[in-house]
Order: sequence, then structure tokens, then C-alpha cells
Amino acid sequence: MKSNIELIQLLQTVLEGEHRVKQMLIKKFQEEVWNDESIQDETLNEILSELAYDLDFYESNEEWRKESLSYYGDDRLEEVIKTAIQKLQNLSPI
Repeated sequence: MKSNIELIQLLQTVLEGEHRVKQMLIKKFQEEVWNDESIQDETLNEILSELAYDLDFYESNEEWRKESLSYYGDDRLEEVIKTAIQKLQNLSPI
């Protein structure tokens, strides 16, 4: 598992990336979280798992977002990621 600092950097890169890059980085983050069984800290695991799940509902295409109220765009993505970054920072300050 990456360190909290590396995870925060990855999440910040998601925020700064263009749509194609965001989608790729989100998938990379989700795979990292879902495929890593070495996370021992229950709180850290909860933060990361919740974020990985929430990211499933990010959709950059506005037309596709209309298909379900569960989908959200860039504004909500920024909010979700910034909240997770804050939780990670509070868990182990940088």
C-alpha cells in the first residue's frame, strides 16, 4: 500500500487532471484500494474504501449523468476528494 502522502498526491493529481486522465487515475486509485489486503488500520481502510466506492459515481459526461441521480460531476468530485484528503491528513498529519 502506498503511504498516506503518496495517496494524497495521487488524489491531488486527480483534481488537477483533465477528464481522460481523471478517469484513469480514479481507476488506478480504486484498484490500489480494493486489491490491497495489507491495510491494518481500520479507520484508514474505511476512509479509502468509502472514497473508492464514492468515486464509482463520478461521471465527467454531463449527458450520461442525466441517466441517474447517483452520478455526479467535477464539482462534487472535488468535494469528495478534498474531504478524503482532509481525513487522511487528520489521520496522520503531513
